[in-house]
Amino acid sequence: MAVESSTLVRVEALTKEFYLDGETIRVLKAIDLEVAAGERLAICGESGAGKSTLLQIMGTLDKPTGGRVLHGGQDVFRWSVDRLAAWRNAHIGFVFQFHHLLPEFTALENVMIPAMIQGAGRKSAGERARRILERVGLENRLRHKPGELSGGEQQRVALARALVLNPPLILADEPTGNLDLKNSLEVENLLLEFNREFDLALVIVTHSQRLAQRMDKIIYLEDGSVRKVCPQ
Repeated sequence: MAVESSTLVRVEALTKEFYLDGETIRVLKAIDLEVAAGERLAICGESGAGKSTLLQIMGTLDKPTGGRVLHGGQDVFRWSVDRLAAWRNAHIGFVFQFHHLLPEFTALENVMIPAMIQGAGRKSAGERARRILERVGLENRLRHKPGELSGGEQQRVALARALVLNPPLILADEPTGNLDLKNSLEVENLLLEFNREFDLALVIVTHSQRLAQRMDKIIYLEDGSVRKVCPQ
């Protein structure tokens, strides 16, 4: 099937099953969706609907049981583990509800990690990390470790880490779920600012209707299936 040049991610007939005590549990059921370059997509639904599982498979952190995930028209799950990991590091930025920062490293060092994995030298990686941390308002927190930062600051470090290689796609799983209103709005505004400035696509799993309404499109999952799609 030909993929239009503007289509960044295409999910085709995606299924995911788990096996528990001899029983098959279908978490995702024949999901079809597309994400265009620069598009903002919210995935909503009740807890247990399959939202996070779908996001993890789109980000190649988990494998589907059936169907395909095409990134730029390529079936990435056909690649070797090493090739897929290197591609994922360069092309997808992840932001989770829990920031997953390494506690022994400073904010600057945490943000440097994707660039160093890609092969950048410490000086180059540090310069990239410093620039993006300044953009998210943390120029005075570069040498602070996660335990010395507020929850909102930690999430902005995680956002900077996701953005440091300027990937075309950001996948965020409840990125404001642990934050108060002020910090939630700061993170939301930063995500939208980078979306506009760099034309990166955003796919966000969220229970926040306020955040969902700021996206271009909302997909509602129910019991592992797409219940409805709402263009904004």
